[in-house]
Amino acid sequence: MMTPDEFTLVLSDPTLRRVFSAVALGSSTSSEILKAAGLDTPVAAKAIGQLTRTGLLVPEGRGRLVVNEGALEEAAQTAARRREEEAAAEQPDARLRGFVRDRVLVGLPEEADHEARRTVLRHVGEATFTPGEDYDERTVTERLEPWCEGGVLDAVSLRRALVDLGVLRREAGLYGLTAAPVGAA
Repeated sequence: MMTPDEFTLVLSDPTLRRVFSAVALGSSTSSEILKAAGLDTPVAAKAIGQLTRTGLLVPEGRGRLVVNEGALEEAAQTAARRREEEAAAEQPDARLRGFVRDRVLVGLPEEADHEARRTVLRHVGEATFTPGEDYDERTVTERLEPWCEGGVLDAVSLRRALVDLGVLRREAGLYGLTAAPVGAA
């Protein structure tokens, strides 16, 4: 089984990448691969041998090569598992995964998914503000700015979203964290 890292390392070589691409685009015999890749016979033969040994190319019939789709699929599945494991380590709360990374709001659930949106914004509010304290608009905006660095919203838009969803209340120019709804996770 080829790992995603091995796949990347193999195809980082321009000669191997040219031969692999030729086969991926339909060349299957040595002469077709030579023509499509634009390589000399010894160079192409060495690359074909290396790609065959790695398992990226496999024989199909007499004198024909094809891309090993199974190896590519396994590498993709391994990469997807690794990405999921990294995401879980980065954000243990599955409800926030893909939305909050290192105290930055990197995504926001669609408006139609009201509960998921409220969960993410409630997390931001509770991590940023103290219950029972009031904050002026400038302080609220300043406290929200770190959540927005490289994220999907600016601090003013985030403040509005928190108010619109009832995570923050606004009265007489002051903002405060609202109580979590009963039964909220």
